[in-house]
Amino acid sequence: METETKLRNSEQYVAKSWIRKHWKRSMGLAHGKTQKELFREAAKGKTILNRAIDFLDIRVFKWIYHYLKSRFGSKCEFPDYTPFKDDNGIYALLATPSKPDAAEPVRISLVGDWATGTREAHGIAEFVKKDSVHFTIHLGDIYYVGTKFEVKDNMLGGKVQWPLGSRGSFALNANHEMYARGKGYFKYLLSSLDIRNGNGGMLHKQRASFFCLKNEHWLVIGLDTGYHSIGIPILELIINPNARLHSKLMEWLCKDVLLQDDKQRGVILLSHHQYYSQFESGYDKPASQIAQLLNRPVLWFWGHEHRYAIYGRYTTKRGRLQAYGRCVGHGGLPIEDIEDKPKSCRKCKVGLVLYDRRERTRVGKSQTPVGYNGYANLIFEGKRLTVEYKDTKQTLVKEKWEVGDGGVLKGISIEQLVDDDDLVIHEGSRLEDAIT
Repeated sequence: METETKLRNSEQYVAKSWIRKHWKRSMGLAHGKTQKELFREAAKGKTILNRAIDFLDIRVFKWIYHYLKSRFGSKCEFPDYTPFKDDNGIYALLATPSKPDAAEPVRISLVGDWATGTREAHGIAEFVKKDSVHFTIHLGDIYYVGTKFEVKDNMLGGKVQWPLGSRGSFALNANHEMYARGKGYFKYLLSSLDIRNGNGGMLHKQRASFFCLKNEHWLVIGLDTGYHSIGIPILELIINPNARLHSKLMEWLCKDVLLQDDKQRGVILLSHHQYYSQFESGYDKPASQIAQLLNRPVLWFWGHEHRYAIYGRYTTKRGRLQAYGRCVGHGGLPIEDIEDKPKSCRKCKVGLVLYDRRERTRVGKSQTPVGYNGYANLIFEGKRLTVEYKDTKQTLVKEKWEVGDGGVLKGISIEQLVDDDDLVIHEGSRLEDAIT
């Protein structure tokens, strides 16, 4: 114990910890060792769709080569909806637009950090397909740097196919897409995703990195926190940019969505980056921008962190927007963060209620523990919303909401359906804190 304490206080330990946090994690390399072991296991007698594929056998220097090769140069221009007279990025949150009935259930699957090409991603895709949802939404991150070839392999069926909704699919932009300056995402991926009319006919391709699903009672708004999540190459891996929302997106929220004037609908925000976190740093600049237009609490789903976690209503001093945070960034990579503990310092406490540290299996000679992958389903029925948090075996947690007067969200109930001590209720919290 004394030796361990000395090591932890040594310069060597501090240096290694710093590298792991700011370098490996930024580049998605924190999973390298386990991925290599998974590859060896999965490659034995498996078909290509069911193995972890060569994505998992990547070497650090190989990744650095591709990052440097792709990263330098100008970013893709930020597209919006102004060139299109027939498309303003706002679509009907209805099961069948030709028969508008807000009471008919509408189902959406949200999956974060999925586009990895792993067997985990394939497994999640198969479960989403079985749910027969109307919309599927990827919360961002195409590994490793979002090139055209990685978009094809890890998103569009080259190795793993993104599950499509009967009414359409969307993909948010993220930092990994922008490591290749957005070229694979903006020029190749968006034109491959369809928004349909409910009868199988295509209405539009996805034309921008932001969108809104809208009905009589709800607004579901997809935000692009990825475009400004990169800065000066290399330095951006050490000092995180603020992930602010583009001015064109803000103008769209004002002039098309009319967010500042909407006083009747419940608001759900989707983004790649977390507003706040009790495990890592947050990005509260987008929240402060939204707060200029909205002064009531929102339900906010994000990815980026490879974990499942639920937060109660919280606002940061700079963000100024009250939000019920939901992290669902555990869609595709082997989940190696299950042993991470929440930060406990006073300023680090941001309303954490529940997090998943269940062990699914151990892999490789080192017997590295990995957790469960999962996703969230949203079911809209009139003013009511049910959210189901799932892994590849079962539904873990189910929560219900309702839109009240003035578009205020009301938590109706929340239920933990799996009795497991490693589906942790954070110290000092009650499950009900997530909806009050």
